[in-house]
Amino acid sequence: MSNRKNWMDVAQEVLGSITSGQDEWLRRKVDVDCSDIRKMTTKEIKQRFPGRFKPVKNPQNPQNPQNPENPQNPNEPDNQDAGVNDARLIRTFIWQSYLMIKSDELEPMKGNMRTFWYRELGPFLKYHGLYEEDRFEGEKLPVEVAKIIEDDSRDDEARVKEFERAFKGQGRELYLLDKMSKSFDEFVLNSFFRFKGEFEFQDPREAFRIIGVKKPRYIFFTEKEGLFWFCKEIAKTYGISAVASHGEPGYLTMEYFSDALKAKGVRNVEIGALTDYDPWGYNIARTFGKKMKTPIFGFGVNTTFLTTLDLFTPYTIEHKKRFLGNVSDSKLSQVEEWVKKTGGINGEQYGIHVDNAEMDKVRDAIKNWLKQVGKKPWKL
Repeated sequence: MSNRKNWMDVAQEVLGSITSGQDEWLRRKVDVDCSDIRKMTTKEIKQRFPGRFKPVKNPQNPQNPQNPENPQNPNEPDNQDAGVNDARLIRTFIWQSYLMIKSDELEPMKGNMRTFWYRELGPFLKYHGLYEEDRFEGEKLPVEVAKIIEDDSRDDEARVKEFERAFKGQGRELYLLDKMSKSFDEFVLNSFFRFKGEFEFQDPREAFRIIGVKKPRYIFFTEKEGLFWFCKEIAKTYGISAVASHGEPGYLTMEYFSDALKAKGVRNVEIGALTDYDPWGYNIARTFGKKMKTPIFGFGVNTTFLTTLDLFTPYTIEHKKRFLGNVSDSKLSQVEEWVKKTGGINGEQYGIHVDNAEMDKVRDAIKNWLKQVGKKPWKL
Protein backbone atom coordinates (compact mmCIF):
# COMPACT_ATOMS: atom_id res chain seq x y z
CA MET A 1 0.00 0.00 0.00
CA SER A 2 1.32 3.44 -0.91
CA ASN A 3 2.25 5.80 1.91
CA ARG A 4 1.90 8.79 -0.37
CA LYS A 5 -0.08 11.58 1.28
CA ASN A 6 -2.93 13.34 -0.47
CA TRP A 7 -3.75 17.02 -0.10
CA MET A 8 -6.21 16.38 2.75
CA ASP A 9 -3.48 14.62 4.74
CA VAL A 10 -1.18 17.57 4.10
CA ALA A 11 -3.96 19.93 5.22
CA GLN A 12 -4.06 18.28 8.64
CA GLU A 13 -0.29 18.60 8.97
CA VAL A 14 -0.36 22.28 8.00
CA LEU A 15 -3.29 23.04 10.31
CA GLY A 16 -1.39 21.41 13.14
CA SER A 17 1.71 23.54 12.58
CA ILE A 18 0.30 27.08 12.22
CA THR A 19 -0.11 29.68 14.95
CA SER A 20 -3.40 30.45 16.65
CA GLY A 21 -3.52 33.77 14.79
CA GLN A 22 -3.05 32.05 11.45
CA ASP A 23 -5.68 29.46 12.34
CA GLU A 24 -8.19 32.15 13.27
CA TRP A 25 -7.60 34.05 10.01
CA LEU A 26 -7.75 30.90 7.92
CA ARG A 27 -11.03 29.62 9.34
CA ARG A 28 -12.59 33.05 9.02
CA LYS A 29 -11.52 33.59 5.40
CA VAL A 30 -11.31 30.08 3.96
CA ASP A 31 -13.61 27.04 3.97
CA VAL A 32 -11.03 24.65 5.42
CA ASP A 33 -13.60 21.84 5.71
CA CYS A 34 -14.59 21.97 2.04
CA SER A 35 -14.08 18.79 0.00
CA ASP A 36 -12.22 18.92 -3.32
CA ILE A 37 -13.66 22.07 -4.86
CA ARG A 38 -12.63 20.97 -8.34
CA LYS A 39 -14.96 17.98 -8.11
CA MET A 40 -18.02 19.87 -6.90
CA THR A 41 -21.03 20.63 -9.09
CA THR A 42 -22.07 24.19 -9.81
CA LYS A 43 -25.06 23.76 -7.52
CA GLU A 44 -22.83 22.49 -4.72
CA ILE A 45 -20.44 25.41 -5.15
CA LYS A 46 -23.25 27.97 -4.98
CA GLN A 47 -24.67 26.28 -1.90
CA ARG A 48 -21.27 26.09 -0.22
CA PHE A 49 -20.22 29.66 -1.09
CA PRO A 50 -23.46 31.66 -1.20
CA GLY A 51 -23.22 35.26 -2.31
CA ARG A 52 -25.45 38.24 -1.75
CA PHE A 53 -28.88 37.99 -3.29
CA LYS A 54 -29.61 39.93 -6.48
CA PRO A 55 -33.05 40.15 -8.09
CA VAL A 56 -33.49 38.42 -11.46
CA LYS A 57 -35.61 40.58 -13.77
CA ASN A 58 -38.61 39.20 -15.62
CA PRO A 59 -38.02 39.82 -19.34
CA GLN A 60 -41.78 40.27 -19.82
CA ASN A 61 -41.94 42.76 -16.99
CA PRO A 62 -38.45 44.20 -16.36
CA GLN A 63 -39.73 46.37 -13.54
CA ASN A 64 -40.37 43.27 -11.43
CA PRO A 65 -38.14 40.28 -10.65
CA GLN A 66 -39.42 36.96 -11.91
CA ASN A 67 -40.23 34.06 -9.61
CA PRO A 68 -40.54 30.73 -11.43
CA GLU A 69 -40.90 28.97 -8.07
CA ASN A 70 -44.29 30.64 -7.75
CA PRO A 71 -46.11 30.15 -11.09
CA GLN A 72 -49.33 31.60 -9.62
CA ASN A 73 -47.60 34.94 -9.19
CA PRO A 74 -44.34 34.86 -11.19
CA ASN A 75 -43.66 38.54 -10.67
CA GLU A 76 -43.29 38.34 -6.92
CA PRO A 77 -39.70 39.43 -6.07
CA ASP A 78 -38.83 36.10 -4.40
CA ASN A 79 -36.62 34.58 -7.10
CA GLN A 80 -33.13 35.81 -6.48
CA ASP A 81 -29.75 34.75 -7.86
CA ALA A 82 -27.32 34.63 -4.99
CA GLY A 83 -24.23 34.03 -7.13
CA VAL A 84 -21.21 33.14 -5.01
CA ASN A 85 -19.03 34.71 -2.38
CA ASP A 86 -16.16 35.44 -4.76
CA ALA A 87 -13.52 36.18 -2.15
CA ARG A 88 -14.15 33.10 -0.01
CA LEU A 89 -14.42 30.85 -3.06
CA ILE A 90 -11.16 32.11 -4.55
CA ARG A 91 -9.28 31.91 -1.26
CA THR A 92 -10.50 28.34 -0.75
CA PHE A 93 -9.46 27.43 -4.30
CA ILE A 94 -5.99 28.88 -3.68
CA TRP A 95 -5.72 27.10 -0.32
CA GLN A 96 -6.54 23.71 -1.84
CA SER A 97 -4.19 24.36 -4.76
CA TYR A 98 -1.37 25.10 -2.32
CA LEU A 99 -2.03 21.82 -0.51
CA MET A 100 -2.21 19.90 -3.79
CA ILE A 101 1.16 21.25 -4.86
CA LYS A 102 2.64 20.20 -1.52
CA SER A 103 1.22 16.69 -2.03
CA ASP A 104 2.44 16.52 -5.67
CA GLU A 105 -1.13 16.40 -7.00
CA LEU A 106 -0.69 19.71 -8.82
CA GLU A 107 2.33 21.08 -10.68
CA PRO A 108 3.89 24.37 -9.54
CA MET A 109 3.03 27.36 -11.75
CA LYS A 110 6.59 28.42 -12.70
CA GLY A 111 5.16 31.56 -14.29
CA ASN A 112 3.50 34.73 -13.06
CA MET A 113 0.14 34.83 -11.31
CA ARG A 114 -1.70 34.92 -14.60
CA THR A 115 -0.35 31.41 -15.14
CA PHE A 116 -2.49 30.33 -12.20
CA TRP A 117 -5.47 32.14 -13.71
CA TYR A 118 -5.10 30.58 -17.17
CA ARG A 119 -4.27 27.08 -15.92
CA GLU A 120 -6.44 26.72 -12.86
CA LEU A 121 -8.80 29.39 -11.56
CA GLY A 122 -10.01 30.92 -14.83
CA PRO A 123 -11.13 27.62 -16.44
CA PHE A 124 -12.73 26.56 -13.15
CA LEU A 125 -14.81 29.73 -12.88
CA LYS A 126 -15.70 29.65 -16.56
CA TYR A 127 -16.82 26.01 -16.44
CA HIS A 128 -19.22 26.85 -13.61
CA GLY A 129 -20.50 30.00 -15.32
CA LEU A 130 -19.06 32.35 -12.72
CA TYR A 131 -17.71 34.91 -15.16
CA GLU A 132 -19.00 35.95 -18.53
CA GLU A 133 -16.24 37.05 -20.87
CA ASP A 134 -12.74 35.83 -21.74
CA ARG A 135 -11.59 38.40 -24.26
CA PHE A 136 -8.93 40.10 -22.12
CA GLU A 137 -5.66 38.32 -22.83
CA GLY A 138 -3.05 41.02 -22.08
CA GLU A 139 -0.28 40.32 -19.60
CA LYS A 140 -0.55 43.83 -18.12
CA LEU A 141 -3.65 45.48 -16.79
CA PRO A 142 -4.32 48.66 -18.75
CA VAL A 143 -3.83 51.96 -16.95
CA GLU A 144 -7.57 52.59 -16.69
CA VAL A 145 -8.03 49.29 -14.88
CA ALA A 146 -4.97 49.74 -12.68
CA LYS A 147 -6.39 53.03 -11.40
CA ILE A 148 -9.63 51.29 -10.46
CA ILE A 149 -7.79 48.52 -8.64
CA GLU A 150 -5.73 51.03 -6.65
CA ASP A 151 -8.85 52.70 -5.24
CA ASP A 152 -9.90 50.49 -2.32
CA SER A 153 -12.43 53.02 -1.04
CA ARG A 154 -15.23 51.52 -3.15
CA ASP A 155 -17.03 48.26 -2.49
CA ASP A 156 -16.73 45.31 -4.86
CA GLU A 157 -19.91 45.98 -6.83
CA ALA A 158 -18.93 49.59 -7.46
CA ARG A 159 -15.50 48.42 -8.66
CA VAL A 160 -17.12 45.95 -11.08
CA LYS A 161 -19.15 48.79 -12.57
CA GLU A 162 -15.99 50.85 -12.99
CA PHE A 163 -14.30 47.89 -14.67
CA GLU A 164 -17.24 47.50 -17.04
CA ARG A 165 -17.07 51.15 -17.98
CA ALA A 166 -13.34 50.85 -18.69
CA PHE A 167 -13.66 47.58 -20.61
CA LYS A 168 -17.18 46.83 -21.71
CA GLY A 169 -18.03 43.17 -21.23
CA GLN A 170 -14.80 42.35 -19.40
CA GLY A 171 -15.41 43.97 -16.04
CA ARG A 172 -16.29 40.77 -14.21
CA GLU A 173 -13.17 38.93 -15.33
CA LEU A 174 -10.84 41.80 -14.48
CA TYR A 175 -12.48 42.13 -11.08
CA LEU A 176 -11.90 38.41 -10.43
CA LEU A 177 -8.25 38.72 -11.46
CA ASP A 178 -7.87 41.57 -9.00
CA LYS A 179 -9.58 39.49 -6.29
CA MET A 180 -7.26 36.55 -7.02
CA SER A 181 -4.16 38.75 -6.76
CA LYS A 182 -5.29 40.25 -3.46
CA SER A 183 -6.10 36.78 -2.12
CA PHE A 184 -2.57 35.56 -2.83
CA ASP A 185 -1.27 38.68 -1.08
CA GLU A 186 -3.33 37.82 2.00
CA PHE A 187 -1.88 34.31 2.23
CA VAL A 188 1.66 35.63 1.87
CA LEU A 189 1.17 38.46 4.37
CA ASN A 190 -0.15 35.92 6.86
CA SER A 191 2.94 33.74 6.28
CA PHE A 192 1.19 30.63 4.94
CA PHE A 193 3.50 30.48 1.94
CA ARG A 194 5.78 32.62 -0.19
CA PHE A 195 5.29 33.48 -3.84
CA LYS A 196 8.62 31.82 -4.58
CA GLY A 197 7.66 28.76 -2.52
CA GLU A 198 5.30 25.99 -3.55
CA PHE A 199 3.71 27.91 -6.43
CA GLU A 200 7.14 28.96 -7.80
CA PHE A 201 5.81 32.24 -9.16
CA GLN A 202 8.32 34.24 -11.18
CA ASP A 203 8.80 37.99 -10.91
CA PRO A 204 7.40 39.71 -14.03
CA ARG A 205 9.32 42.90 -13.09
CA GLU A 206 12.76 41.35 -12.75
CA ALA A 207 14.13 43.31 -15.70
CA PHE A 208 13.28 46.62 -14.04
CA ARG A 209 15.30 46.40 -10.86
CA ILE A 210 19.01 46.70 -10.11
CA ILE A 211 20.79 45.67 -6.91
CA GLY A 212 23.62 48.07 -6.16
CA VAL A 213 27.13 46.67 -6.41
CA LYS A 214 28.60 49.07 -3.81
CA LYS A 215 25.82 50.48 -1.66
CA PRO A 216 22.74 48.31 -2.22
CA ARG A 217 20.85 49.69 0.79
CA TYR A 218 20.40 53.01 -1.00
CA ILE A 219 17.45 52.65 -3.37
CA PHE A 220 16.49 55.03 -6.14
CA PHE A 221 12.81 54.41 -6.77
CA THR A 222 10.59 55.66 -9.58
CA GLU A 223 7.06 54.67 -10.55
CA LYS A 224 7.95 55.30 -14.21
CA GLU A 225 8.95 52.28 -16.27
CA GLY A 226 9.96 54.71 -19.00
CA LEU A 227 12.67 56.08 -16.71
CA PHE A 228 14.47 52.77 -16.30
CA TRP A 229 17.23 54.12 -18.53
CA PHE A 230 17.78 56.72 -15.82
CA CYS A 231 17.72 54.03 -13.12
CA LYS A 232 20.58 52.30 -14.91
CA GLU A 233 22.50 55.56 -15.09
CA ILE A 234 22.08 56.30 -11.37
CA ALA A 235 22.87 52.72 -10.33
CA LYS A 236 26.05 52.78 -12.39
CA THR A 237 27.13 56.23 -11.20
CA TYR A 238 26.71 55.60 -7.47
CA GLY A 239 26.65 51.81 -7.15
CA ILE A 240 23.21 51.90 -5.53
CA SER A 241 20.04 49.90 -6.11
CA ALA A 242 17.29 51.15 -8.43
CA VAL A 243 13.70 50.20 -9.24
CA ALA A 244 11.27 51.31 -11.95
CA SER A 245 7.96 49.96 -10.72
CA HIS A 246 5.29 50.79 -13.33
CA GLY A 247 2.89 52.01 -10.65
CA GLU A 248 2.61 50.49 -7.20
CA PRO A 249 4.85 47.39 -6.96
CA GLY A 250 3.07 44.18 -6.03
CA TYR A 251 4.07 41.91 -3.16
CA LEU A 252 5.38 39.30 -5.61
CA THR A 253 7.91 41.77 -6.98
CA MET A 254 8.67 43.02 -3.47
CA GLU A 255 9.45 39.48 -2.30
CA TYR A 256 12.07 39.00 -5.01
CA PHE A 257 13.53 42.45 -4.42
CA SER A 258 13.64 41.88 -0.67
CA ASP A 259 15.44 38.56 -1.04
CA ALA A 260 18.00 40.10 -3.40
CA LEU A 261 18.75 42.88 -0.90
CA LYS A 262 19.00 40.48 2.04
CA ALA A 263 21.41 38.34 0.03
CA LYS A 264 23.68 41.42 0.12
CA GLY A 265 23.29 41.72 3.87
CA VAL A 266 20.90 44.69 3.71
CA ARG A 267 18.59 45.23 6.69
CA ASN A 268 17.94 48.98 6.61
CA VAL A 269 17.25 51.00 3.47
CA GLU A 270 17.21 54.60 2.35
CA ILE A 271 14.72 55.26 -0.45
CA GLY A 272 14.94 58.26 -2.75
CA ALA A 273 11.60 58.43 -4.59
CA LEU A 274 11.12 60.20 -7.91
CA THR A 275 7.44 60.14 -8.84
CA ASP A 276 4.84 62.32 -10.49
CA TYR A 277 4.14 65.51 -8.58
CA ASP A 278 0.64 64.49 -7.55
CA PRO A 279 -1.04 62.54 -4.71
CA TRP A 280 -0.94 59.24 -6.56
CA GLY A 281 2.79 59.37 -7.18
CA TYR A 282 3.29 60.37 -3.56
CA ASN A 283 1.15 57.47 -2.34
CA ILE A 284 2.96 54.96 -4.57
CA ALA A 285 6.31 55.96 -3.09
CA ARG A 286 4.92 55.91 0.45
CA THR A 287 3.37 52.47 -0.11
CA PHE A 288 6.66 51.11 -1.47
CA GLY A 289 8.32 52.05 1.80
CA LYS A 290 5.45 50.72 3.91
CA LYS A 291 5.58 47.37 2.13
CA MET A 292 9.29 47.04 2.83
CA LYS A 293 8.52 47.56 6.52
CA THR A 294 5.92 44.77 6.70
CA PRO A 295 6.93 41.84 8.95
CA ILE A 296 7.41 39.44 6.03
CA PHE A 297 10.23 41.70 4.73
CA GLY A 298 11.20 43.51 7.93
CA PHE A 299 13.40 46.33 6.67
CA GLY A 300 14.08 49.54 8.50
CA VAL A 301 13.00 52.22 6.05
CA ASN A 302 13.53 55.93 5.57
CA THR A 303 11.96 57.53 2.51
CA THR A 304 12.91 60.84 0.93
CA PHE A 305 10.58 62.33 -1.68
CA LEU A 306 12.74 63.80 -4.41
CA THR A 307 10.01 65.32 -6.56
CA THR A 308 9.50 69.01 -5.89
CA LEU A 309 8.64 71.94 -8.12
CA ASP A 310 12.36 72.83 -8.12
CA LEU A 311 12.84 70.09 -10.73
CA PHE A 312 10.73 71.97 -13.30
CA THR A 313 11.18 75.26 -15.10
CA PRO A 314 8.54 77.98 -14.56
CA TYR A 315 7.56 77.68 -18.23
CA THR A 316 7.03 73.91 -17.91
CA ILE A 317 4.97 74.31 -14.76
CA GLU A 318 2.74 76.92 -16.36
CA HIS A 319 2.19 75.08 -19.63
CA LYS A 320 2.24 71.43 -18.55
CA LYS A 321 0.56 71.42 -15.14
CA ARG A 322 -2.66 69.43 -14.90
CA PHE A 323 -5.75 69.95 -12.81
CA LEU A 324 -6.31 67.23 -10.21
CA GLY A 325 -9.80 68.10 -9.01
CA ASN A 326 -11.86 66.26 -11.63
CA VAL A 327 -11.93 63.01 -9.68
CA SER A 328 -14.31 61.03 -7.47
CA ASP A 329 -15.09 62.25 -3.96
CA SER A 330 -12.80 59.62 -2.42
CA LYS A 331 -9.88 60.67 -4.59
CA LEU A 332 -10.65 64.36 -4.09
CA SER A 333 -9.94 63.94 -0.38
CA GLN A 334 -6.53 62.51 -1.34
CA VAL A 335 -5.90 65.54 -3.54
CA GLU A 336 -6.85 67.96 -0.76
CA GLU A 337 -4.63 66.20 1.75
CA TRP A 338 -1.71 66.22 -0.70
CA VAL A 339 -2.14 69.94 -1.43
CA LYS A 340 -2.01 70.64 2.32
CA LYS A 341 1.29 68.75 2.58
CA THR A 342 2.98 70.03 -0.56
CA GLY A 343 1.22 73.24 -1.52
CA GLY A 344 0.28 71.78 -4.91
CA ILE A 345 1.08 74.44 -7.48
CA ASN A 346 0.58 77.94 -6.06
CA GLY A 347 -1.68 76.44 -3.42
CA GLU A 348 -4.07 75.02 -6.00
CA GLN A 349 -5.05 71.49 -7.01
CA TYR A 350 -2.54 71.11 -9.79
CA GLY A 351 0.19 68.55 -10.38
CA ILE A 352 2.68 67.71 -13.11
CA HIS A 353 4.20 64.54 -14.56
CA VAL A 354 7.80 63.98 -13.54
CA ASP A 355 8.59 63.18 -17.19
CA ASN A 356 8.66 66.97 -17.65
CA ALA A 357 11.42 67.52 -15.08
CA GLU A 358 14.82 68.88 -16.07
CA MET A 359 17.05 65.82 -15.80
CA ASP A 360 20.12 67.74 -14.70
CA LYS A 361 18.09 69.09 -11.81
CA VAL A 362 17.00 65.54 -11.00
CA ARG A 363 20.62 64.41 -11.01
CA ASP A 364 21.49 67.20 -8.58
CA ALA A 365 18.56 66.24 -6.33
CA ILE A 366 19.75 62.61 -6.20
CA LYS A 367 23.33 63.68 -5.46
CA ASN A 368 22.15 65.92 -2.60
CA TRP A 369 19.91 63.17 -1.24
CA LEU A 370 22.80 60.70 -1.12
CA LYS A 371 25.00 63.27 0.62
CA GLN A 372 22.35 63.89 3.25
CA VAL A 373 21.38 60.30 4.01
CA GLY A 374 24.98 59.17 3.91
CA LYS A 375 25.63 61.29 6.99
CA LYS A 376 22.64 59.94 8.94
CA PRO A 377 23.17 57.43 11.72
CA TRP A 378 20.64 54.58 11.55
CA LYS A 379 18.12 54.75 14.38
CA LEU A 380 15.24 52.70 12.99
